Amino acid sequence: MTWQGRMEFDGLTARFLERVVADGGSATVRAAAIDVVFDRPFDFAAGQAGAGGPRPEVARIACGGGVRVESESNSADGGRSQERLYARDLVFDRATGDIIGNGPGRLTSTRTGSGPGIELSVPAGGVPGQVASPRALQQVSRGGVPQTSDGLSFLGVDFQRGLRGNMHRRQVEFHQRVEAIWGPVAGWSDALDPHASGGLPPRTFTVSCDVLGVGQAPPLPGRPRASLELEAGGNVLVEGESFTARSARLSWSEGKDLLVFAGDGRSDAQLFRQVQPGAAPSTASAGRILFWRELNRVEVEDARFLDFDQLRGGGPVPDARGGRPAQPQPPPAT
Repeated sequence: MTWQGRMEFDGLTARFLERVVADGGSATVRAAAIDVVFDRPFDFAAGQAGAGGPRPEVARIACGGGVRVESESNSADGGRSQERLYARDLVFDRATGDIIGNGPGRLTSTRTGSGPGIELSVPAGGVPGQVASPRALQQVSRGGVPQTSDGLSFLGVDFQRGLRGNMHRRQVEFHQRVEAIWGPVAGWSDALDPHASGGLPPRTFTVSCDVLGVGQAPPLPGRPRASLELEAGGNVLVEGESFTARSARLSWSEGKDLLVFAGDGRSDAQLFRQVQPGAAPSTASAGRILFWRELNRVEVEDARFLDFDQLRGGGPVPDARGGRPAQPQPPPAT
């Protein structure tokens, strides 16, 4: 710990003030003020008599006045990641792994290939215990394991209200007016801008929603690294290079590059995409839409409307499962 102001210590809580830096090796935290709370008070009067008892350990770290967290991790399989988190204040609980913060703020994550996920570490001894894997994903057959680039991928998330997550499970959730962008980048210092004047680069997409969850999924069969997962809810808008979608909920798996749009019973999910370059957009409206971007493949469940005329112009015809039959439009006059 380094600081420019003063330190106050009552035996249980150490408060550091003015341009405070907490360095834990793999992570660095900068803030205007940092409180380090121990799990038991120091007993200075005990001297050598208390040397054999349990030593105080850091239980909680509370940061305020504008917080910046920089962390880097390297996994055994060769994966590497760099994270930057900005927030108004943050609280790390080492006992439970919980992290709570208030916005507005921003998270950026640059990673190699499809791993190792969000690795926000904390200083002062790191996080005890083993990393708990999130729920297993359903395996969707695409004619084999999808191939993804071994280059760098970038995730940027802007949020207004706050964040809540758990470092043990490598999961974090962002709230209120959330904007996210994901896509490949060429270098560690490169970033993606969802509002760039030139439009979105290839293989990049943006998500706007009320709530966004970011987590880590177990490795797919035949792949050594874990992959990223996104879960969005509330007024979800997804935009890519050749498609736009609106839905009540969204889930996305980096390993399979699968976007799943779902309605809420009152409104359907809608997908507008360009099947071929230069072709008119095609439209699908259904209770649930599965979209593989790399294959430009669509599957729908509980379909309400499918623009079959546009699909006849090229590209694979979606697979409609369940619900009422889709109503095709009349063919154009010849």
